[in-house]
Amino acid sequence: MPLGELRLNFEPFSSAVSDYKRELDLETAVTTVSFIAGGVKYQREYFCSNPAGLFVVKLTAGQPGRISFELSPELLQKADFSVHGNEISFHGIVSFPQLGPGGVNFTGKVSLHLKGGKIYHKGNSVFVENSDEVVLYTDIRTDFRNPDYERDCTSAIKQAAVTGYDLLKAEHIKDYSELFNRVQFCLDTKEDYTHLPVDVRWKNKKEEGNDTGLEELFFHYGRYLLIASSRPSSPLPANLQGIWNDNLACNMGWTCDYHLDINTQQNYWAANITNLHECNEPLFKYIGMLAEDGQQTARKVYGSPGWVAHTVANVWGYTAPGQGVNWGLFPTGGAWIATHLWDHYRFLQDTVFLRTTAYPVLKETALFLLDYMVECPQSGYLMTGPSTSPENSFLYEGKELSLSMMPTCDRVLVYEIFRACMESSAVLQIDADFRKDLEAAVCKLPPLQIGKRGSLQEWYIDFDLAQPNHRHSSHLLALYPFNQISPVTTPALAEAAGKSIYDQLHSEGWEDVEWSRANMICFYARLKDAPLAYESVDLLIRSFTRENLLTISPEGIAGAPYDIFVFDGNQAGIAGMAEMLVQSHEAYIEFLPALPEQWSSGSFSGLCVRGGAETSLKWKNNKVTQLTLRTTGSNEFVVKIPQELQSGHFRLNGKTFKPALSEEGCLHILLHKNELLEIDK
Repeated sequence: MPLGELRLNFEPFSSAVSDYKRELDLETAVTTVSFIAGGVKYQREYFCSNPAGLFVVKLTAGQPGRISFELSPELLQKADFSVHGNEISFHGIVSFPQLGPGGVNFTGKVSLHLKGGKIYHKGNSVFVENSDEVVLYTDIRTDFRNPDYERDCTSAIKQAAVTGYDLLKAEHIKDYSELFNRVQFCLDTKEDYTHLPVDVRWKNKKEEGNDTGLEELFFHYGRYLLIASSRPSSPLPANLQGIWNDNLACNMGWTCDYHLDINTQQNYWAANITNLHECNEPLFKYIGMLAEDGQQTARKVYGSPGWVAHTVANVWGYTAPGQGVNWGLFPTGGAWIATHLWDHYRFLQDTVFLRTTAYPVLKETALFLLDYMVECPQSGYLMTGPSTSPENSFLYEGKELSLSMMPTCDRVLVYEIFRACMESSAVLQIDADFRKDLEAAVCKLPPLQIGKRGSLQEWYIDFDLAQPNHRHSSHLLALYPFNQISPVTTPALAEAAGKSIYDQLHSEGWEDVEWSRANMICFYARLKDAPLAYESVDLLIRSFTRENLLTISPEGIAGAPYDIFVFDGNQAGIAGMAEMLVQSHEAYIEFLPALPEQWSSGSFSGLCVRGGAETSLKWKNNKVTQLTLRTTGSNEFVVKIPQELQSGHFRLNGKTFKPALSEEGCLHILLHKNELLEIDK
């Protein structure tokens, strides 16, 4: 829920405003506004400090005594106010426009600190007159899992006054930039449009589509958004809106909740590959909470051990089937979100995390699935059901139906959970008998199938699609984010997946939205189809973002009467862009697997790969000129060396060596933590 606005009403200027500039510096996460009025330059700085837990504003002017304004909180939530000296305080209980009162208690404080001038209050407003400089500290907290929220709010405001603006800003920049600066991505472009405002560049992109520099900016902006939304100290992970809510999304039927049929998963697809591992922590805490509450749902609804969650979840432990069969009865929703724990381990190789956090949840997930599945009397396969392929339906004897046994997405997710548990058990050297049970169960899962249309079947039986133009494509999870379908290891299935994508995109009335278009980037990157992957990057920015580069779910989709800002398109979009640059889901690391002609020259550094390493690359005219791999843990790596570098210079920790490459051009090498492999021409 949005709280409201902190409105600053300034005295009107006697002359026209000129040189107006508003900027968000992605390298510092500081927003500035500057302009000239009456011959005086005014500047305003804004940032949200993660270390201090504050929103901070600084107002300055080029001449003394020029800052005068009225400050008045305009809240959407009903609250009780009090004003004392330089501080406004408020508190209340959240109410929901659709559901009525409930939810959390909240409190907030706004504290003003002046240099020169005077301050007084009237009603709930504070007035500042003729000040040289004003700094505002704002803190808002709720009692969600924090009984000391009021004390913490008061303490944060008091400490800010002691620390002071300059140190708060320095601490904020250090804290933020340590994450943001891990990754660089630069495309060599023929035209430099960086002198133009972003809204102008976005408009030009929509009309001409030739600003690849805006694609580079979109990538960096996506990482900024994730850092801003999800830190280890965050009480909750990013929801459907991230943390941004303009009082529109929360009035939709789906509000700003956590949906486990793709949206919440997409919010975190970019975290590991773009070197923001810590941003996963709120998600993992949330999964742990869901798993605890989901044990009751597993027991009461299914009579099963382990835990389960379905499509719709929230912060209060709601894990039961939802209101509609078509989208709500998805008993592998919890399994899907739990796979993030395993992939996090694969990137970092942190066995402590695997033992204490990931494996306990994965094992409980597998226990539910083992008990939930039944053996098909006709085929002998183990099958889930009744279940659904989220939001999709099929035709059977003239009827449109949603429920069936073992839809393809369930098969993919069961296999992924079982494989994660089996590999975890081997790594941790525990639960050998349980591992054997899972191995036996995997052998009884039905195969992925190609249907009569040459596309990947969405259901175990080759039904006709009731809505071939629907935005969901859950059966293609096998292609991305998982690796059960690959052009390398399963070329026939990869071709069938490509046919499924083609049919969907070319269905009359194709229901394209921000997350489905971002999905296409990921799919085509895995299929190594660079032109189509780039086409979806281009379409995502031109058709499904707005001037601020936030992605939108367009008017008319899912009952929305207007465009709705949604976080998942930004995150899945940059995850797909990263997959175009480097992939590690196969048994090897591959560079530039889906490089489009529009990105023919460029560089990146800091992108992460499974096995525990960071990679960097330079390329020119579609040819790699330099690559590096720096390990974050000890492991055996297989690196597919680009052909143009196979006769180049190989160095390990600065020492030259002559490699022994396989027939496929792969380098097999055992590396220890903090070792550096360099290859150049």
